[in-house]
Amino acid sequence: MTIDRTGPDMHNFIHTWLIKQDPSPAYTAFDHIPLAEIDGARGVVFVPLAETIFIHHNDPEKFRKNVIALGYPEAAKEVDRRPRDPKIRRGNFGEILASEHLRQAEGYQIPVYRLRKSCEDSPMPGEDILAFKFGAAGGSGRELLVGEAKVRGRYRSKAVEEAYQQLCKFGRRPRPKSLLFIVNILREQSRNGEADQVLMFLHKFAPHQPTRRHMIFLVTGNRPRDPFRCIQEQEEIIENLIAANVCIPGLEDFVDSLFDYEVDINGA
Repeated sequence: MTIDRTGPDMHNFIHTWLIKQDPSPAYTAFDHIPLAEIDGARGVVFVPLAETIFIHHNDPEKFRKNVIALGYPEAAKEVDRRPRDPKIRRGNFGEILASEHLRQAEGYQIPVYRLRKSCEDSPMPGEDILAFKFGAAGGSGRELLVGEAKVRGRYRSKAVEEAYQQLCKFGRRPRPKSLLFIVNILREQSRNGEADQVLMFLHKFAPHQPTRRHMIFLVTGNRPRDPFRCIQEQEEIIENLIAANVCIPGLEDFVDSLFDYEVDINGA
């Protein structure tokens, strides 16, 4: 893979890399979003994708200060919060890719980088994805999306079933402490307007209640013929479900190369 360093940036690489395909007509109980890599695009988006992974795990300004305080270049590896465990890397990659797809292609906002609060080589508890559309000033047009990401080198229906059961477990709303986790981070960053907007999603008596959506985002190294059959066959489907899938050949090596990439912190 040839890396192109003159392509898109962290804010717009999804459209350069992934394209929506036609949904399967077999899936009638939910919205299906099949995604595919655009030929030759992987090298073009490699650097902004690697930088995005770094940013999801590290606050650039704090990272710079920590490296300077330690006083030697090799310190970067010691203060870098990107995990080294391959399984955790793949899980975090799925969460990041789903979040960036929602942000760049679907118009959602992801207010905080929750992986910055994770333990380096441990999975982050709680919902994988909380995405928002804040709507109009009066509260109309608001949406809250709760998502679960699964990444597997080879497709297994069990992973899809686990994601679906997790969404059903959360019920009609994410746990209040998950929203308060976001609110508290925003308050720490003096982003009080955004904190208030997120907090309003807990207001049970607001005149305009938000639309709630659910998402399964599946990333596999091979191409399954019928990835969401196990969901379609459910007797009852959770409301407003979106099932997205993308095949990334050579998945494990690609993810490792992204996490190992040495990001220029002065440009991050």
